[in-house]
Amino acid sequence: MERFLIVYRGAPGATPEASHDPQRWTGWFDALGANALDRGALDAAAVEIPSRLLGPKESTSSLSGYCVIAAEDFNAAVRLADACPIYDMGGSLEIARLGPPPG
Repeated sequence: MERFLIVYRGAPGATPEASHDPQRWTGWFDALGANALDRGALDAAAVEIPSRLLGPKESTSSLSGYCVIAAEDFNAAVRLADACPIYDMGGSLEIARLGPPPG
């Protein structure tokens, strides 16, 4: 099994209350079962740092959380992410393959 990082991007201007229905997220994580390695965190607040000299500014990407899952390959990771509640809230997600666990 490989490890994948899922990054959630909420709808632009979304509030934490609009993007976090605890029952929906708990249901999705429960459905992932052993594939959910790290449930991560959810939050609609983010800052963007475009360069070292400019410093932080309000994020335009609406980064709203992450989790780490286990899957056989990218296709399996996409299938697992298909039921993610972020889609029902006007958001999207990105999936990235992670290297092997440390140690």
